[in-house]
Amino acid sequence: MNKKAIASLVLLCITAAGIGFYLKHNPGLIGYLRNISPWNMILLFLVSVTTLATNGLCLRIFAKKFSICLKWKEWLGLASVTAMGNYLTPFSGGLVARAAYLKHRYDLPYAHFLALLAAHYMIAFAVISVTGTVTLLTLTGAGSFSWPVLLFFLATLSTVLLISYVPSIAAGKQHRLLRLVQPALEGFDIVRRDGALWGKLIALTFFNIAAGGLLYFMAFASIGFAVPFTVALLIYLLTSFTILINITPGNLGVQEAAASLAAAILGAGADQGLLAALIVRAVTILSAFALGPIFSYLLSKELTKDPGRKPLNFSFTAD
Repeated sequence: MNKKAIASLVLLCITAAGIGFYLKHNPGLIGYLRNISPWNMILLFLVSVTTLATNGLCLRIFAKKFSICLKWKEWLGLASVTAMGNYLTPFSGGLVARAAYLKHRYDLPYAHFLALLAAHYMIAFAVISVTGTVTLLTLTGAGSFSWPVLLFFLATLSTVLLISYVPSIAAGKQHRLLRLVQPALEGFDIVRRDGALWGKLIALTFFNIAAGGLLYFMAFASIGFAVPFTVALLIYLLTSFTILINITPGNLGVQEAAASLAAAILGAGADQGLLAALIVRAVTILSAFALGPIFSYLLSKELTKDPGRKPLNFSFTAD
């Protein structure tokens, strides 16, 4: 286990201990969690599985761009294994397993995988920023409106748009900073030149955003706090940016802190935001570990169908 992994796990333990300490000294909050009905948990679980399936469909669309036709158990399985792997190792270890499978099974170069992954993030952040801006503007005059949040969404959108035009501005240049973002630029350029691909990815991203907002809306409702769907959606959108802060396995603690802060800013309450985030975390972990082991086995079997290929071991370590 390397030093970064050790530091990540230490930080995870500190964060978990901090949340536990906070809940211990606020016993009333635990009472809300005990009142969640099994029916609510089932509905939350189904929505969580839906988000996994949507991520898998995005992967299927990207793979088809390289003439790779993924079966349903591959695109859904890789999404599930990725989610499970991200919880087992820090720094998005599940993505490593996904890249390894596509390389091992379909000879997809790691550079192509990185390029399309980066392009996916750019599209997602652009759609998130547009959705957040439009949603927040509908709250003008209401207690949930926040100028800092609006400026954050606009700044993110401006950054993505600026980066998307770098290839035409800096063609042929070899600056170190440009080399660092080159995979994202190449992947985004591939998407930009394919209108059909562009449309499908944007539509799926919007759908996933709606599902994520529904998760938080239902989480708040399950503990007896009725917040408008627009507020729940904004909280989800703001927590989505924590995907860039891969300092703990699955961003445990980071996402909860972001949700609590976002809920406080938007008038939903920091305590309530923390509880909702913990509920969402619980169902996402449940869905990842309910489907992940099953699809790990199925994908391993899929690899053995190709003679001459060594089986790929879906084991996750922090090394």
